[in-house]
This record gives sequence, structure tokens and C-alpha cells, in this order.
Amino acid sequence: MLVNHHLITRQHGFSLMEVLITILIVSFGLLGMAALIISSARSNNIAHYRSVASKQTEDIADRMRANRAGLIAGAYDALAANTPNSVDCVANACSETQIATYDHAQWNATNAQLLPAGVGTVDGTVAAGYQITLRWIEKGMNEADLTCPDGVPANTRCFVTRFAP
Repeated sequence: MLVNHHLITRQHGFSLMEVLITILIVSFGLLGMAALIISSARSNNIAHYRSVASKQTEDIADRMRANRAGLIAGAYDALAANTPNSVDCVANACSETQIATYDHAQWNATNAQLLPAGVGTVDGTVAAGYQITLRWIEKGMNEADLTCPDGVPANTRCFVTRFAP
């Protein structure tokens, strides 16, 4: 029996086209994994900043509670985003108003250290309660944060807390 070798052909190994398609599929998978890792790192960074903001709002609220006389006198009613000059109330004896200024300076100095361009404000009264607002720059955020007051740049994140002493 004669066998025609031209009719029976066996494939040995992979063709170049199959190898290229496999490399293409694997590279898309690796790009997807890289995007997932970058997104995860960004979300972790955002969560860290929110955690810091939460602790910083607790810090100023605790400072306000500790200086009850300054709170009642209205020394905390309108803390602006600036960091005021103050007397060192740890080393010196201070009045209630000086303690409030010292608290304000220490708090906003720490906000600037812990959050990118971080600043905080406090508005309110003892009777009505206080609103504590922390703002910081968040890279990659292109929309406006609805919790921020009007006129705040689009890449600014705000953390707002209500506080009743």
C-alpha cells in the first residue's frame, strides 16, 4: 500500500502566529493587573487621608472641650484656614483666648504636615454647635467635592464634621 506523504502532514510545535497571539493576550492581562494595582494604591491613599482628617477633627474638638472657658468666651467661634502666630502655651501660662489661638496654630500646622495643602476651619457657637471643615488637595480628583463650600478648586477634598460641646 502506497501512502502519499503530501496528504498526511503532521504539525510539530507552534506557529509564529500562535506565539504572537499568546503574547498579546498575556500582555493585556498584565496591563489590566497593573491598572488594578495603581487603582488600589490610589484608593488606599484616599482612605489614609480621610482617616487623618477624621482624627484631626477629633483633635480640635478635644482641644475645644479641654478649654471650656475659651469655648464659652467664643474664642473658637471662627477659626480661619490660616495658621496664626501664638504664644507657646506649654512653656508659658496663657489665658483662655491665648490657649484657643495656640490650639488653632498647632492644629493647622499639623493639618499642613499630615495632609497635602491641608487646612482646617471651625465655625459656629456654643449654642448652635460647630462645623469643623478640613480641606486638602487630592491628586487625580477632577470633579468638585459636594461637601466643599463654593469657590473651592476642583481637586480639593473636604471633610466636614458637626460638633456640639
